[in-house]
Amino acid sequence: MVSCRLVGQDKNQLNEYIISSIESYIEWYNDLVKRGISSVDTSNYYVCMDGFPANFPYSRLQNVTFFTVKFFQMRSNPLKKQLKKGMVALFMSFEIKNNQLQIIVSDRTVKLIDKNTISLAIRDCKIYTYEYSCRNEKWELKDTSI
Repeated sequence: MVSCRLVGQDKNQLNEYIISSIESYIEWYNDLVKRGISSVDTSNYYVCMDGFPANFPYSRLQNVTFFTVKFFQMRSNPLKKQLKKGMVALFMSFEIKNNQLQIIVSDRTVKLIDKNTISLAIRDCKIYTYEYSCRNEKWELKDTSI
């Protein structure tokens, strides 16, 4: 029997790029508010955690409240008042396509229409495209598009 110690990555690259993409989106949106283009309160962001990796370090993002869509269906929902009048939330998804990692951050209005129905409307969306560099042995941001 042979025993050996395995060392995992000290930092998960996917988590780092998700954090970077969300922070970039928040920075971009805060700039819109400063220029008077948007009037949405940006002191705290709501971010849907559905689709995030299991080991995602949620505490790394500041001024963010995480939630799950399943949470909306609970009877004692603390966000119920905000949901009735509508709230803005960020949703994230990612995929690998044509040897590129695409992280999509979308800004959506979430509104509780009745006890069992939630309306989601996309307001804005940014796509962060990363490409793997064999030379640097890491994914690098290649494009940001709206």
